[in-house]
Amino acid sequence: MDAESFEIARLTEESGLSNTIAALQFAFWGALTGYSSATDYEQFLCRAARSGQLPEVLVARRGTTFVGSVNLLASEMTIRPALSPWMAQLFVPGNERSQGVGNALIDAAVASAAKLGYQRLYLYTSETLPGYYASRHWRPIEELEYLGKTRVIMVYDLA
Repeated sequence: MDAESFEIARLTEESGLSNTIAALQFAFWGALTGYSSATDYEQFLCRAARSGQLPEVLVARRGTTFVGSVNLLASEMTIRPALSPWMAQLFVPGNERSQGVGNALIDAAVASAAKLGYQRLYLYTSETLPGYYASRHWRPIEELEYLGKTRVIMVYDLA
């Protein structure tokens, strides 16, 4: 399927998707979401849905079906508080992967950060994913140990 088969929009309270996103992402990442439970993470998502700035959650849907999401956060990595904003929790359910949803969510996050006036957007990742992001024009800027694993901080220049 192509990008035209789904739409991406900011998470709203009316969408009713906060519970679905929290359950799926917390099951996948657990404390890497930054929260100690799916309930706490859902409360964050509800606050983000009411926010006019950051945090912002972008949601991909095919009709009424959730097919992915990504978060834009003012702060993500506690040991690098000067870096902001961050793209985080890019998530596409397994059955929706390799259909362009992740790429479209990254593009939407980049566009949203630029629209909000930021010059750069950061993320951290690990394992094989730095190569994926590098192919999408993200640059690695630091490799470090964080949350018990080697991570790569990457930046996307928006200007």
